[in-house]
Amino acid sequence: MSEYNLIIVLIILLAISVYKYKTAFNPLVIFNFIWALTLFLYEFKMSKIQMDLNDRTIIIFWLCILSYNITFLVFSHLKHKKLIGIKFVKNLSIQQKIGISKNIVIIIFMLEIIYSRGVPLIWLIMGTNKTYFDYGIPSLHGAWCGLVICLGAYSLFKKNNDKWLYLGLGVIIISRQLLMSILVEGIIYSIYERNVLISKADFKKIPKWVLVVIGGLSVAIFTIVGNFRSGKNVMNMVFQAKEQYSNLPVSFKWIYSYMTFSISNFNHLVEITKGAVNNGASMLSEFLPTVVLQMFNIKVTEQPYFLVSPNYTVSTYLPNIYLDFGVSGITIFNCVIAAIGSKIYKNTIKQKNEVNMLLLALYIHNIVFLFFQNFFLYLPVVIQFLYIPIIFSEKRDSN
Repeated sequence: MSEYNLIIVLIILLAISVYKYKTAFNPLVIFNFIWALTLFLYEFKMSKIQMDLNDRTIIIFWLCILSYNITFLVFSHLKHKKLIGIKFVKNLSIQQKIGISKNIVIIIFMLEIIYSRGVPLIWLIMGTNKTYFDYGIPSLHGAWCGLVICLGAYSLFKKNNDKWLYLGLGVIIISRQLLMSILVEGIIYSIYERNVLISKADFKKIPKWVLVVIGGLSVAIFTIVGNFRSGKNVMNMVFQAKEQYSNLPVSFKWIYSYMTFSISNFNHLVEITKGAVNNGASMLSEFLPTVVLQMFNIKVTEQPYFLVSPNYTVSTYLPNIYLDFGVSGITIFNCVIAAIGSKIYKNTIKQKNEVNMLLLALYIHNIVFLFFQNFFLYLPVVIQFLYIPIIFSEKRDSN
């Protein structure tokens, strides 16, 4: 079974989805684009540690792509029914709730500094042996990160200085993921807010700065933060470039490795285990707070070491699902997220309010990073599906 056939089908599906929705910022379009780009880049195999995909891995990728596309298209043709929503904190305006949330962010940040006795940026500058992983209050830190991302994304292009607070927090704790999430969610939300690319939009309306900003910031974050945390020489050493690719810029190596080594890791996992061994424990350990895991004694029984290099811990969104429920679990998971994405997209077209636009930006953020991590089962990100309706629901009249 050929990898090239899968890439060709992906390109065809991408063309069909673009033609159907006439926009580049539809979840189905982005899903197909991310898969096509990732697999296309992987085919170059620029590193010595990248191997050919085995047949079982290719079958799993076929199931991922087809189950998502079919489910999304089927749900997009179902009759639209408005979701039953809960109006949280109905007597407060959006700005009042943002103000309260901002204060909560600052208070928890101060508490975490006291608890951790410092912050990662200072530790790094002083040359201590403490790292990002030593920072934060267990169980609370993930929820705090989600609130920072949510508020940071909303404020990114607003005419106030709040954005610098949230971006600054990402720098202080040296969290590349937090910074990337704020930027990606914020840019996508801004695009929807400016009334372009919702449905059948004119491609000429795409602001030219969008591609420049996304590309430039991605390179800057991965290169500058990556070099700051790991070092340029370390990157060149662990990348293990083939001779013909040895002179590539370090910035490209960072991005290429994070996009494609995830495929290598998952491929290795499929080679060493048939999956379906942990019965949900892998997914729950990623999703639930530490205190809950300890309370119910949820532990992963099988944790195979499947990284092709200890320096590359990304492995797509699939490993935990595969280890818990195998190939069938992966197929069902793709169907579920496709149904959710189709519903959120239809809601945004039907009623373009703050909640729907932010939920769609969050969902697309998760799709963009499928090659990196399963943000649908990652507490600091998925908790935003709770924060957004609470903070950004419109104030209701008492009448």
